[in-house]
Amino acid sequence: MAHESELKGKRVMVTGAAGFLGAHMVKRLLSEGAAVDAVVKAAVEPNSPIHGLGAKVTLHQVDLTDRAALSRLVGATVPELIIHCAALTHVGQSFDRVDENIRTNIGGTVNLLHALDGRYQRFVYVGSSDVYGDVPTPFREDGPVSPVSPYAVSKYAAERFCRMYHQAYGWPIVCLRPFNAFGPFQTIDRIIPSLILSALAGKDLDMTEGRQTREFMYVDDLVEAFVRALWTPGIEGEVINVSGGQEVSIRELAVTVLTLLGNPVQPLFGALDYRPNEIWRMYGDTTKVRALLGWTPTTSLVDGLSATIEWCRTHH
Repeated sequence: MAHESELKGKRVMVTGAAGFLGAHMVKRLLSEGAAVDAVVKAAVEPNSPIHGLGAKVTLHQVDLTDRAALSRLVGATVPELIIHCAALTHVGQSFDRVDENIRTNIGGTVNLLHALDGRYQRFVYVGSSDVYGDVPTPFREDGPVSPVSPYAVSKYAAERFCRMYHQAYGWPIVCLRPFNAFGPFQTIDRIIPSLILSALAGKDLDMTEGRQTREFMYVDDLVEAFVRALWTPGIEGEVINVSGGQEVSIRELAVTVLTLLGNPVQPLFGALDYRPNEIWRMYGDTTKVRALLGWTPTTSLVDGLSATIEWCRTHH
């Protein structure tokens, strides 16, 4: 954890606070003693991980596409630190929701930046490793990008706006490119909870051949990197992979999950087609995150999967 004095008493705004990463970030910030303004698009459901936090966090229901509402929010809260997690995040669905990706991921980010107008100590933009697309691995921050989905294009465009405002006005902005997250409270439309819950329900798993590789990061490790990006001095204007540098095929991932569960069902490899513009290999160069944030992941894939399986058994 950061030293207590780094975040204790700081006014921190978290957008997308009801989402998977945002909710874990809110809980971590509260443990650090921060005063948290949690921005959500819709009313918080009783099963939300941030439901019931009460006076520990201030909830604000604001749509990021409403610039006037954002301006009022910023005027009322005056945040010192901002971590911008809010986004439409489903890659596959983004092909059918192009307009929403543009309005929320690009427009929402620009609206937030304009409402804040650089009046803060640090703005951390939570981007995506998907911006790299089909370029050679390992993905490097100073290397090429080739986003191949509407989601990835929108996340890269929003990142470019952040970098532009830093360059033009000196706004203290840091851009992160985290790799695939997993852990407790993730929605069932993501690969790891889908695998676990299907297996627990005794359903054979329809899958692609699973030859594509990804890098999976346990959520607590990602949150640690996000926290460090909020307080580490001298990193304004940087783009940083949040990466452990370890790739795993989707086939291997499925076999590992089922092995940890005692192989209750069979993975039906080849039952599904690969999605359009499939990225075949994804893993990041870790040089920059280690040098600038002093961060490396501490949770192995097996340990993270075991913790997630245990959570799913308890909560589903």
